[in-house]
Amino acid sequence: MNQTKNTINIAIVGLGGQGIITLSKLIINTYIQMGQKACMNEIHGLSQRGGSVQSLLRIGDSNCPVFASNDTDFIIGLEKMETIRYLYSAKKAKAKVVLANYYEIRNTADLGLEVFPKNEIIDKEIEKYVQEMYIFETLDFEKSFKPKFKPVNVAVFSALTEIPELNMDKNLAKKVMLDILGKNIILKRINERAFDQGTKWIKKRVG
Repeated sequence: MNQTKNTINIAIVGLGGQGIITLSKLIINTYIQMGQKACMNEIHGLSQRGGSVQSLLRIGDSNCPVFASNDTDFIIGLEKMETIRYLYSAKKAKAKVVLANYYEIRNTADLGLEVFPKNEIIDKEIEKYVQEMYIFETLDFEKSFKPKFKPVNVAVFSALTEIPELNMDKNLAKKVMLDILGKNIILKRINERAFDQGTKWIKKRVG
């Protein structure tokens, strides 16, 4: 699937405002501090709130972050419709998927300009195209998380350390997160709490 045996290709997809840029930087910096080669592309799409966004990360024996969609090993989806769109292009790869399991309604849907399928239909369609799927139970995390600001991307980052194939050092990942997001003492505490709780809400559904 990869161009090189020791490379992991990761696509992070979702909407502007979900923290995809931050999540990408957290993952890349963790691998770099683990002593591995890691690179990411410029963000594709509209990073403003609600715009379609994807970021490509390559971990391992390559200095180029760009790869073909059917060479994708992992898709990290922070929004279901964006996940399914990317899966259609990567379907030959049978990628492994980490899905933040909630359905974000866009402004256009609120205005009646788009009709979205029901959650159950989307879930079944996603499962057709995956080799393995991990679900991050976003709503349960948000219900249990007391602060008003709920950094789902940080919690998902923490949850990724539970996936054996990604082989991320959890303690180092937390240090990287605090280094990058720890400048504001209040936000530092909130992000630290989100990281500490994130691993509770990931479950393997397929594979």
